[in-house]
Amino acid sequence: MQKNKHYENLGFAKVDHHRIKRQGMPEVIYCAGKTPAQVAKIAKSISKAGHNVLATRADKKHFQAVKKVLKKAKYFDVAKIISYEKEPRISFSGSFVSVVNAGTSDLPVSEEAAVTAEFLGHKVKRFYDVGVSGLHRLMDNIEEIKKSQVIIVVAGMEGALPSVIGGLVDKPIIAVPTSVGYGANFEGLSALLTMMNSCAPGIAVVNINNGFGAAAMAHTIINATISEYEKDTILQIETNIDDLNPKLWDKTIAKLMKARALDAYITPIRMKKQRQGYNLVVLCQPEDKQNILDTIFEQTTTFGVRIQEIKREKLSRKFRLVKTKYGQAKVKIGLKGKQIITVAPEYEDYKKLAKKHNIPIQKTCQEILRVFP
Repeated sequence: MQKNKHYENLGFAKVDHHRIKRQGMPEVIYCAGKTPAQVAKIAKSISKAGHNVLATRADKKHFQAVKKVLKKAKYFDVAKIISYEKEPRISFSGSFVSVVNAGTSDLPVSEEAAVTAEFLGHKVKRFYDVGVSGLHRLMDNIEEIKKSQVIIVVAGMEGALPSVIGGLVDKPIIAVPTSVGYGANFEGLSALLTMMNSCAPGIAVVNINNGFGAAAMAHTIINATISEYEKDTILQIETNIDDLNPKLWDKTIAKLMKARALDAYITPIRMKKQRQGYNLVVLCQPEDKQNILDTIFEQTTTFGVRIQEIKREKLSRKFRLVKTKYGQAKVKIGLKGKQIITVAPEYEDYKKLAKKHNIPIQKTCQEILRVFP
């Protein structure tokens, strides 16, 4: 066995430990054609180098072999994937990847894409069995799909679904043809050619049944489009109130937060006729406007509100789970592009650890920051 700083030579495989620095993700094991013993040795090598492990096209025998050397390895039966988390992965916030498929027979490839994207730190929303033979199913979900940062569309048969979605959205689509279909499907060739000949712009196509490749491409797109600051537009809803029992404000704020407010607060003000009152301000996403309005009118005495759009620029956020001697805690990372600007442990996490161990809350916060890489 030979080692250097870039790879480890196992004789039957040269494990590329430097890949994560070049490409932003560790080497992934393709299990088909490899023996269980070979997969286990490669997985152990990747783990010893300090990286998380992902193995695709794995069967139960591969998993059993890996489980012997990596006790906490997990197996995703439908996706045929083995994963092992050596270090807490960074999670992307504020966006998600949609995995859309045409039918239930496309599930294995769809889940390969979904589980891979989750392994790489992305939130995934699944929209399954919405193929062109029943477009009402797709239309019932299209507004949520439009909110995705990247859309992975998996389809067999004639492979028309990516083109349909491509004509409805303004997000990049990664089309995945599958080998699902009858004879003239030619094991996915018909779907592949349909997708490659799509007249809808913004569609890229990966190889037949390549769910992993689609997820890796989605990850690359998202990484490459991280700007210095994230920009969005939210709503500010406010009203002045002078006749609400002050004891009710705590409940009102709690109800507003439950209705998906981003923030809600009150400021004492002096109103006309020298009356003491409060200015209630609620920040929310535009899609949550109705819930917030309903809550304000139900929980307060106001007869009307003022609404304005607020443009925001903010650090992009990722989350990392950190292991400490007191337990695990989530850390929020503020990024300007790819540069870490600020790090903040999640308050509820270190408060819970302090209570569990009966120690000062400041001590758990300091420990989280001490072990943060």
